Amino acid sequence: MFKFLTSKPLWVNILAGIVVLLLLLLLFLGSLALLTQHGKTMRIPTVTGLSYTDAKKSLETQGFDVQIQDSVYSDTMKPLQVVKQFPEAESQVKINRTIYLTINRAQAPFIQMPNLVSMSFRNAESILRQYGLKIGDTIFKPYFARNSVLEQQFKGDPIKPGTQIQQGSAITLVLGNGIGGGQGL
Repeated sequence: MFKFLTSKPLWVNILAGIVVLLLLLLLFLGSLALLTQHGKTMRIPTVTGLSYTDAKKSLETQGFDVQIQDSVYSDTMKPLQVVKQFPEAESQVKINRTIYLTINRAQAPFIQMPNLVSMSFRNAESILRQYGLKIGDTIFKPYFARNSVLEQQFKGDPIKPGTQIQQGSAITLVLGNGIGGGQGL
C-alpha cells in the first residue's frame, strides 16, 4: 500500500513533504485576507437617542448584528431608547460586526428605601440622589434641630426604611424648623 513511499530515497520523500507543506501554507495565507474580509470596513451610524427598534432596523439594514449589552434607568429618557452604543458612532469597523447597545429600561427598577430620619437635609438630599429618588415636598414642623429630617413620606404616608419603592419616586421630607421651645414631635 505504501510501496511508493519506500521505493524512493528518503530525501525525495522529505522534499515532497516540505513542498506540500509550503503549498498548504501559501494557500492558507492567500485565503486569509478573503476569509477575514481584510480592508472591507464600514462606518457605524449614530443610533444613540433612537428607539431600540429603529436603531436595530438601521444597523441591520447596513449589515451589522445587534445585541443589547445592558439596560439602565433614567427618568429623563424615553423607555427603550438607546443610551449608548459600542463601538462608538462614526467608527470604522469590518462588515458583519456586532454592535452592542445600552438601552433605557421600560420600567423603573425597585430599590430599598434608605433611612433618612435624623440626618441633615443636605445629607438626605445626597442619599436620595444616590438611590435615584427625588425630593418631593418639604414640610417644616417645630423642632429644635433646624433642617433635621424628622420623617420620610411617600404619597402622603410615612415610609419605613427597607420598603421596596420604584426608582425615580418623589419622597416628601418632614424637617425641623429650628423653633420648638424644647418640644419634640
